[in-house]
Amino acid sequence: MRMMQNRKAATKLLLVQWSRFQHVCIELEGSTLFTGVNGSGKSTVLDAMTYVLTGNTQFNKAAKDKDRTVKGYVRGDTKSNGATRYLRQGQVVSYIAMEFWSPAEQEHLVIGVCIESPDEVSAPGSSWFVCRNAQIEDLNFCEIDGKNMYVTPKNLLEVKGVRMKSAEFMGRERGTEQIIRALGLRCEVSKYRSKLIKMMAFDPQNNIDQFIAECVLEPGNVDSLKELREQREQFDHIRKMYEDLRDSKNKLVEIENKSQQYETKKRNFNIREMIFKYQEVLAKQKEKEEIEIHVTELEQKKKELEQRQKDLQKLLEAARERLQIAESNDAYQGMQKSIENLKSQVQQISFKIEKEEEQTAKLLRIQKALSTEIAWLLEKLDAGSRPVLLHLGEAGSSADQKRKELLRLLDAVEKQQNLLVSQRVHLEDEKRIRHEELTNLEKQLKQLDANQIIFPEEVVKAKQVIKDAFAKKGINAEVRMFAELVQDLKDTSWRQAIETFLGRKRYYLIVDRKYCLEAMRVLQEKKLHAATVVITDKLPDSEVVKGSAAEQLVIPNVDARRYANYLLNGIHLCDSLNELHEYPKGGLMKDGMLAKSYAVSCMNMKKTQICLGQDAIELQKKSVREQKQIVQEAYDQVMDELKQTKEKISSLRGVDLEINNYHVEAPELLAQNQTEKHKYEDTIRQIQESPEFAAILKEQIDAKKAYQEVETQQNHLYTKIGECQSEQKGYEERRKNISGEIHTCEKLYEEIRMKYLELERAMLEEYEKLSAKQDEVRVVSELSLKKLRFGLEECVKELENEQIEYCKIAGKDMNQRGPAYIPFYRKEYREIANVKIEEVHSKLLDQSQKLESAFMNDFVAEMNETIGEAKREIDAINRELKQIPFGQDTYKFKMQEKPERLLFFRICKKLENYMNSPELYMNANREDEEMERDIREFMDMILNEEDEEEYTDYRKYFTYDMEITSRQGEEKITADLSKKQGSASNGEKQTPYFIILAASLLQCYPQRSCCARLAFIDEAFSALSRERIEQMVKYLEENGFQVIYAAPPEKIGSIGQYIQSTVSLIITGRYTNAVEGLVKLDEFND
Repeated sequence: MRMMQNRKAATKLLLVQWSRFQHVCIELEGSTLFTGVNGSGKSTVLDAMTYVLTGNTQFNKAAKDKDRTVKGYVRGDTKSNGATRYLRQGQVVSYIAMEFWSPAEQEHLVIGVCIESPDEVSAPGSSWFVCRNAQIEDLNFCEIDGKNMYVTPKNLLEVKGVRMKSAEFMGRERGTEQIIRALGLRCEVSKYRSKLIKMMAFDPQNNIDQFIAECVLEPGNVDSLKELREQREQFDHIRKMYEDLRDSKNKLVEIENKSQQYETKKRNFNIREMIFKYQEVLAKQKEKEEIEIHVTELEQKKKELEQRQKDLQKLLEAARERLQIAESNDAYQGMQKSIENLKSQVQQISFKIEKEEEQTAKLLRIQKALSTEIAWLLEKLDAGSRPVLLHLGEAGSSADQKRKELLRLLDAVEKQQNLLVSQRVHLEDEKRIRHEELTNLEKQLKQLDANQIIFPEEVVKAKQVIKDAFAKKGINAEVRMFAELVQDLKDTSWRQAIETFLGRKRYYLIVDRKYCLEAMRVLQEKKLHAATVVITDKLPDSEVVKGSAAEQLVIPNVDARRYANYLLNGIHLCDSLNELHEYPKGGLMKDGMLAKSYAVSCMNMKKTQICLGQDAIELQKKSVREQKQIVQEAYDQVMDELKQTKEKISSLRGVDLEINNYHVEAPELLAQNQTEKHKYEDTIRQIQESPEFAAILKEQIDAKKAYQEVETQQNHLYTKIGECQSEQKGYEERRKNISGEIHTCEKLYEEIRMKYLELERAMLEEYEKLSAKQDEVRVVSELSLKKLRFGLEECVKELENEQIEYCKIAGKDMNQRGPAYIPFYRKEYREIANVKIEEVHSKLLDQSQKLESAFMNDFVAEMNETIGEAKREIDAINRELKQIPFGQDTYKFKMQEKPERLLFFRICKKLENYMNSPELYMNANREDEEMERDIREFMDMILNEEDEEEYTDYRKYFTYDMEITSRQGEEKITADLSKKQGSASNGEKQTPYFIILAASLLQCYPQRSCCARLAFIDEAFSALSRERIEQMVKYLEENGFQVIYAAPPEKIGSIGQYIQSTVSLIITGRYTNAVEGLVKLDEFND
């Protein structure tokens, strides 16, 4: 038997209990034709050989019979009905073995598989083995005793009398790999299996593109698409979260707008309500002023009546003169002169008494004041002065002593007046300062109660200016302070020290790095001196340093995180001075000790206002309340001191400081003059009671009558004066009442003023505008207040509607609505806008990078590599085809990129600039916008495709054809196979396909190595002419193939004469036997 020197030839095939073969050993001499009628087992033999060689279970693929199984073959499934369906019952052991001869090694080799089927139900188990330097007869596969056959179990199998070890039996993967390695092959088992089956199940098609893709190239689906879809699902899930949060944020912005509208209307309503109460105070005060005017008018009227009374007095004097004439006789005159003289003395004494009483009353008033309202002043005088001053208006002490002590008292009063006036001015200033502080603190508390954190007002305004400038330019970007982006502190005991160290840097503005330069332009154009913008696009990317102050801050936002690392990574947190000493470049202690640039200082942390973290509002609220309590106590103290000062000034204001206006001897002189007056009055009474005096009275009566008439007129005038005085008294009473009403109105206003203390200044300004416009004291009516209240209620409804909509979106309790929940929604906004959305956005960016990384590093890279391997294989096949012409024809594969896969190939083309490494590109700057767009577009295209094989099967990225070059004399004619399909004969159509498959299979057989070169062709050359069959067999033999053919008996004449060996399969009863050589057609069914 002639064998090729570089081919390990199959020499024998043993089938034990395989389908209809009970025990058959077949000699194989080179290429062999298996022939027999349908059902004799031609395909069964090919299935057995491909099973032992590669573990193939796609049995009888040429006939597309999917019902054949290993279990069916082992048990001898006849596909009949009833109990006799299976040839073998119970426990079955089957063997398939092939013997090879290696001319290079000059030894035989046996490969095989033992198949054990314990029962009709359980799946059979297969064990592959390789026996070097052995032949089939060296193994005890079975023993035949007459008609009985005993199959050797796997554990009793021997080679040359030596029992095989269990380790020598292998599973399918390892076993088939060891077999093809023993046969000299270095390709993968799966690849070899695929090529053998494709050639064995040859199915020529009119579509050359489809044939090459399916029968030449390996399927090679990219498995990473599943992971990519998982990454995409995760990305979509996070994006959905991000979009939900963004929708929630937008809805919260709408709620905030409604909240601000409500607060503006509420503020306006509160201001108008304050004005309503304030105007009542002013109206009452104005009414009091009008009463004062009426009182003044009545006073003037009274003066005019009194003038008229003086005129009547002159008439009365004339009547009195008549009466005097009537009374002017000598007796009467003498007695009258005595009386007049005495009366004159009484009058003089009375005048003195009046003066002394006035002076004494003045002294008594000071004496009384020293016991009551200015008793505090007495304590400032010497103890010796007090007894004299406390009896200043009484007789007793000497005038000199009284004058001396009075001078001391008046000097003390003057000094105290000057001192108290100065003190009042100082207290008024302090009152104003404390009032402004209280107003500001009350405003801050209202803001904090509304869940709005306190930041420097000038920074807030500058931030809004930048946001407005962005909005005008169509830039939708957040502008936030660094403090707003700090979610929390891990250890709050470091809060005060870290915030004090950061200082105003906490209020630096953070914008998206894309718009950083734009923010800088706004800063310059608007001259925003109070704001500082962080240059986020230049911040270095760094990790948090362990043990640093940066580690304490929890910051989801990427830019804020980088800035925090830049500021605080170099500040080590120290627990002791010794540790601080070890970090001279940057160290910080909880008590404010700071080491920086080789210098240490102690920071004042008391004035630092907390603004970092989720609990910053509560901490600020606590701090503001404490400050307010301190300021309120100081304010109350100032008010008390101011009240006392004013009272003292008022009490001293009644003291006459001119010493000459006091007569300290008045009490003693008053007593003396009163005694003298009583003596003169007694003498006058004695004269008037004498009898001589009665005669002279008649004339006096008539004169007196005339006098009385005038006096009546004067009395009438007195009545009018009395009426005027009565009316004046009524106004005085009203003046007292209006004072009470003013006090009540002032009290009501004071209550609302203290309630809305922060609005007082705005209210006063608004009132001034309205008052000037309307020229009225009362500028706000109850009706206007009702309208404002109605508008406020409508605003509340709109606010509640927005809040309800948010609750629906966010799944919150819809009872959480109304103005009372404004702080809740502001907290929601802060948590979403500054924390949650940043966290999810960060996750989205990470997931986007993971998705693109999975797409580029796994899918694109794997696909590119697979396509590269396919191209190399096609190139290798083309090299083979060039070396093995078929007659005058040579063949060449054409593999062209599909236009619809342009994006993929454009991505791969650009990856060449990155050493064909997607990972290298992903780690680069990625500034190629077209590349980025292609990546996103292609990735979306893949992930949105329902039939994923459209993109996971690399074969669908190309169109395929075969170029046929025919030599006709000296001329070469080239044509594509796809264009010849319609004009060529059936044989001409099939021949290129055989050549394609052969060239593909040759890739598994190294030219310069001694290896097996098997090929299997089922239903061989069914459409070829005898000439083409001869050409194909010759072509396969010349290229070193050992071909195992399977064909029906009618093809023996056209195939058998061209090959070395023919085996006829003959059905005997229920079994099949193999006969070497040709038999007559009627003998196949014997």
